[in-house]
Amino acid sequence: MKKYIVILVAALLTINVYGQEEGTVDDKTTKKLTREQRLEQRREKEEATAKMVDWLIENRQFVLKARFLSNQTGERIPVNDDLNFIMIDSTKITIQIASTTGIGGPNGMGGITASGSISQFDVQRIGRNKESYNIRILAMTSIGSYDIFLSISPTSNTDATISGTTRGRLNYHGVIVPVKGSRIYKGMSI
Repeated sequence: MKKYIVILVAALLTINVYGQEEGTVDDKTTKKLTREQRLEQRREKEEATAKMVDWLIENRQFVLKARFLSNQTGERIPVNDDLNFIMIDSTKITIQIASTTGIGGPNGMGGITASGSISQFDVQRIGRNKESYNIRILAMTSIGSYDIFLSISPTSNTDATISGTTRGRLNYHGVIVPVKGSRIYKGMSI
């Protein structure tokens, strides 16, 4: 009887060890497949984003939603991207700075909103594969004229520098998105 129990225990241990080895190989294969699948999904997403960026710039239909604002000294301040933006809609432009407190400012949102028209829109493709953009915009608004320089990557990350007739610059750091569905909150224009 003891022989049968020993043989039965040995058989169960052998089956259990074999099952663990096979499970380990399957886990490694599964991890490798999922890693490859994740890389493929990332590549597809990057390609789709690059095509979207191309379309937005070609049609001049985009919003730069700023996640950070900075001045000429480089001090970065995190901001609400639904309130701080530059919107390009064909030949029209809206530049807005606002606060989440909504206190002060002529736009009713603790900042300034300037709407106007674009008098110049120059696009230059840069980079080794010509996949990034530098854009220069001359804008005429109700509160002055502005030079705006945008640097846009194929991943939609964007930096913009706004300078006017007075000293100083304001920098927007964020991403560009389509005008439709951008979910921005526009204040009263001056």
